[in-house]
Amino acid sequence: MIGNERAMTLIELMIVCVIISLAFLGLAGLFPVGMQNLNQSKMRTIATDLAQEKLEELIKLRLSDPALNAGDYTDPGNPVRTTFNRYWTITGDFPVADMKKIEVRVTYPRGDNLRDVAVVTYMRS
Repeated sequence: MIGNERAMTLIELMIVCVIISLAFLGLAGLFPVGMQNLNQSKMRTIATDLAQEKLEELIKLRLSDPALNAGDYTDPGNPVRTTFNRYWTITGDFPVADMKKIEVRVTYPRGDNLRDVAVVTYMRS
């Protein structure tokens, strides 16, 4: 009986090792997905920071400043940080008179597509 109990324990141990190995192999497949999601989050965060940075620059200006004239603008430093492009649009008298809408948009590559982040604010004198 003692010999049979040892053999059974060895077989059980081998089965447990196989199950644990399969579990670790399954988890190993998640690491590339996690790294891809981490990289996408990093790119989105950088784009948001760049948009917010430009918006803060524009907010500091007086409403009568020529840099706040209605129109579409492109950052002269494009591409910013090698992969990001920053654009902004200023709309005058929107949604009411003496108010301006400022929308800053930053685009960045994600695979074969372009993704973008936009921040919007309104200024009034």
